[in-house]
Amino acid sequence: MSSLNRLDEAVQFFRGERPFHRLFCEMKKKYESLGRIGGTISVSYFSAEETEAIASFFGKEMNRVSLAAFEQQLANTRFGDVSLIELLEHYFGEPLVTKKEQQQEIEREKEAYFARLMNTYRAQRDWLMAVEKQRFVQLAYQQNRQALESAISSVCRALEQLPSAYVRLPVFAQQMANDPHAFDLHTLAGKLLLSALQFYAEKEYDLSSVEEVNELLQSYHLLREDVLNFVTCAGVMAETEKGRHLVFAAACETNTALNVPLREVMPLARAYPSIGNSVFVVENAGVFSTLLDTNVPLISTNGQLNLATMWLLDLLVKEGKTLYYSGDFDPEGLKMAQRLVDRYGSSVRLWHYHRSDYLATKPTVSLSDERLAKLQSVTLRDLQPLKQEMLRLKKAGYQEALVEALRMEVEGG
Repeated sequence: MSSLNRLDEAVQFFRGERPFHRLFCEMKKKYESLGRIGGTISVSYFSAEETEAIASFFGKEMNRVSLAAFEQQLANTRFGDVSLIELLEHYFGEPLVTKKEQQQEIEREKEAYFARLMNTYRAQRDWLMAVEKQRFVQLAYQQNRQALESAISSVCRALEQLPSAYVRLPVFAQQMANDPHAFDLHTLAGKLLLSALQFYAEKEYDLSSVEEVNELLQSYHLLREDVLNFVTCAGVMAETEKGRHLVFAAACETNTALNVPLREVMPLARAYPSIGNSVFVVENAGVFSTLLDTNVPLISTNGQLNLATMWLLDLLVKEGKTLYYSGDFDPEGLKMAQRLVDRYGSSVRLWHYHRSDYLATKPTVSLSDERLAKLQSVTLRDLQPLKQEMLRLKKAGYQEALVEALRMEVEGG
């Protein structure tokens, strides 16, 4: 009988002996794991029928079955010229592929996938080479590579047609992907777009910061939100290309606070204090409201440096005006102070932002280790004494405790 017929006969025999099926499954797994005929299989959890069949095959009871021993015993049967690998492959009707070989094939497929994308979108090749390594892209590839390719395609088209004038992100998404929500920042395409814009940007942005994400988009003439993104101000005059802005002028005349949306700030050509050469910038709306009665030029960040606020501050600094900043004595407040100094340099004066001011607030609110860790990024020299004291006390102080001192100072100034 030919070896091929002998192999078919062996397969038919063991398929007919169902108690061997579990053992064959375990031997297949063991070979795929090791990449060779080796190792042993415990039969302690096999059924009595299965262990009896194995004992009959070996001529003795077995607690563990060695793959090498099974192949050696097979050689003593009428199927002696059949190897265990041949038997397993024909028994299961498929080649035995080791885990290493499976992983190598997976890697080859992935390399071919991204190589094809890089060949299709050659202008974005450098970004694709970088983004391929990012964890969220690797995960997207594993979950749905077709959806990943579609998202990458939309972003590559977007990169080739970035606007030269300001466009709202949903409108741009509709133009590029026929879906106004395609580039929403929680979506795969939205994350890819941010990654690409960051890759080609001239500076590094903190993509965990809403404000910096908005600033990154704005640097490419994309606006995420221009109505709910607003700046709170009072005593600030503004002009468009056509001349004085009537709303700002009326607010200055009546000492009225304005919440000005980004879409109304963007057309401004100039901004300057209605009186003097300074603008007082505070972090909290309550402090802003208290100081409003003093009739000095004011801006409130409302706890965050959003795009509308920075746009207005940019205009003020462009006019050579000085910004006096006062904020909370917590990690977020210090980081905001540093960000302002980093952006505007000597145009910013830290206002009541010293170690003694911090202690004067009588800090009582405990700071978690997670929040205190944020202080590591505060490197501004003038903030170091305050930073060290905050790390020592592990408590936050708030500028509301200094509001009377702030008010008296601006009234006297």
